[in-house]
Amino acid sequence: MGSSIRRRVIDLLARPFRAAGGVNRNVLHDLMRDVEGTVLELGPGNAPMIARLERIDAAHKYVLEFEGAIEKSRSLGYHCKSQDLGRDRWDFDDASFDLVVSNQVLEHIPRTDHVIREAVRVLKPGGRFLVSVPNPGGLVCIMMMLMTFNPPMSMVSDEYYGLGNPLSGRRFKRSVEFGTEGHGHLRLFTIRGMQDLLTVHGLEVVKSHGGTWGAPLVGRMLARVFPWYGLYTIVLARKPESLASSGP
Repeated sequence: MGSSIRRRVIDLLARPFRAAGGVNRNVLHDLMRDVEGTVLELGPGNAPMIARLERIDAAHKYVLEFEGAIEKSRSLGYHCKSQDLGRDRWDFDDASFDLVVSNQVLEHIPRTDHVIREAVRVLKPGGRFLVSVPNPGGLVCIMMMLMTFNPPMSMVSDEYYGLGNPLSGRRFKRSVEFGTEGHGHLRLFTIRGMQDLLTVHGLEVVKSHGGTWGAPLVGRMLARVFPWYGLYTIVLARKPESLASSGP
């Protein structure tokens, strides 16, 4: 009985956070809904964000992804190229895109600066870079660490879920059971950290958002007003007209 009650309490606490991914995607859609022209998405897997850009036809949608995760985008008729995002020079000309979007990808790539440099290179002057990653500075994460819990986005193992987090429903379960072995987060970004990273590579920060605080009803509003404490680091940046494109 005690175990059953504990599971129900954990499920109740976790429910708003399980819905957070959908809120994150809605925020990204709102930030890019007015984009026109040619767009590139980095590593979308089976859920490309650019599918939501209904005003732009498939001929102007491009995807860069690892070969093993690119089939969904190919089935939608997008131009797909398979490369290592963090190592290869992307197979696109300078100043090719009006938007580059990256959702929950950058935290998995070792050479972050290479990704940003390539995004800047392939963006047209005035083009936008929209990125979303988990936020270790979220208020919930801060509270978890004060309780000595390991926040869920800060994985301590590539092979097991939920280590250090008693609230995790997957604690001690092998990640291979869920097809995600070896996909742990290599690097985490607060909003301030992401803003600085984009700035040093010549981009101008336009807007930041925290996705949601995880609280029911008011979570997204709080993350808009106080983005630093949201569950996500979402930053929209712009390539200045004066910034010349150049390879790495």
